[in-house]
Order: sequence, then C-alpha cells, then structure tokens
Amino acid sequence: STFDRIYMGIDWGWYPDPFHWAKMQYDAGRHTLYIFDEYRVNKRSNQSTWSDLQEIKGVTSYDIITADSAEPKSVSDYREYGALCRGAEKGPDSVRYGIKWLQSLTAIIIDPVRCPATAEEFQHYEYDRTADGEVVSGYPDANNHSIDAIRYAMERVWKRKGQ
Repeated sequence: STFDRIYMGIDWGWYPDPFHWAKMQYDAGRHTLYIFDEYRVNKRSNQSTWSDLQEIKGVTSYDIITADSAEPKSVSDYREYGALCRGAEKGPDSVRYGIKWLQSLTAIIIDPVRCPATAEEFQHYEYDRTADGEVVSGYPDANNHSIDAIRYAMERVWKRKGQ
C-alpha cells in the first residue's frame, strides 16, 4: 500500500508462449525493484486478458501499461478497450540495455507467492553456452516472458540518463 511509483508491462503471447503481465515498484533511492504481481495465461484473447486485468488485478484505464510493440494490433486493441497502453520503444540493443539495467540494480525483490512464474524465470535465466562451456554473448530469447514484460514496464526509467 506504500508503493507510489507503480509500473506495469505486458509481453503478448498465445501458445506456447504465454501472455504475461507484471506489476512492480521501483525505489530509485535504493536502486531496488519490487515485483509484486503477475498474470500469466495461454490461449486468451486480448479482450479476455484486459477484462481479467480489470476484474482480477484491479487495473484501471488510468494505469499506464507498456507492452511489447512488436504486436501493434494488440496495443491498439487494449487502447480501444480503454486501457492506457503504449508500445515499448524497441531499437538496437534495447534488450541488452534493459537487461544490463536490471543487472545493475542493488536488489530485485520478487514476491514468490504472487509471482511464481517471475521468480522461476529470474532464478533460471542465464547466458547460453557453447558445447565447451564458454558463455555466448547476447541474451537468449527463450523462457523470458516476465523479464520482457518487466523490461518494457521499466524502460521509462532505464532510458533516462543517470538511472
């Protein structure tokens, strides 16, 4: 109830990739990210997920949601339903910059009861390796739906200079 800087993000999905919505608070003074709510489903329409976010998660038309801009139709659908949804500003190296920002934080605190999928992803996400065990540069684009939703939500922060 004391969180006052709430951010929300969406990574669109259908199947086998899930739709993933994440809700978090960023404490700039402590350089700490608190992830305290999630909603993850498969094979659900945009209308259905938006209704669920409103009814189950209490999201309102005043809450800013930053979503994956690779699906402009989904962003547009959410806007049509009354959501304050915007597409993430993707670009060269946006994945690398977003993950490096997450890595730079003092702490990322995840509520494992409310956010089991997010906790699982953050615990198991790691660099790919060659057969010899050498780390491959770049970030794997698999099993990272909550991480992507969080990167999108937080881009307004990590894209600011000095953050």
